[in-house]
Amino acid sequence: METAPPQETLPEAFGDFRIVGEAMKTYLIVESGGELLLIDKHAAHERMIFDRLKTQGHEIMSQSLLMPITMKLRPDEAELLEQNAGTLEKLGFEIEPYGSDSVILRGVPAETDAADTAPMIEEICEKLRKGTALGESDTLDDILRTIACKAAIKAGWNTAEPELAEIAREVVSGRVKYCPHGRPVSITLTKKQLDKEFSRIV
Repeated sequence: METAPPQETLPEAFGDFRIVGEAMKTYLIVESGGELLLIDKHAAHERMIFDRLKTQGHEIMSQSLLMPITMKLRPDEAELLEQNAGTLEKLGFEIEPYGSDSVILRGVPAETDAADTAPMIEEICEKLRKGTALGESDTLDDILRTIACKAAIKAGWNTAEPELAEIAREVVSGRVKYCPHGRPVSITLTKKQLDKEFSRIV
């Protein structure tokens, strides 16, 4: 288990909770009100981003790529992307047709990494191939889930203490309980449960 070193990122109290440390660069360990929370930092952060995107009403800022990405697609996929170009632009994508079977990606949704752009486009193409229209609200939400997943901090990443504090605060407050796909973002162990495990009480 990794714990934060002194001074820079030592365990610190934030309101009514205290960050104890981080395990496996994946799970945030938080003490709050006599309970110990294990928080999946990716799942919690993914939910936070998804909720923030939802409040923007499917109007997401775009960030231009310094190095545009050329993607080779099936001809039908390139056509589907072109047909839905207006909606994709609102979601932060800047896609330019390039021949009959390729596109140039010049902009991606803010907060996402350029390396995640191709997988996002592939997922969107898969939905479009199934005949799903991007104008449908549930489909737009599905794409927002994809964007949030790609933009969220990943398991195994080194994460700055302020980001961990923000995640802990949202989970402890009860504002974040489930990831956009419905998985719980944390589990809770009470002191009583721990005392029983260590045979301190019966």
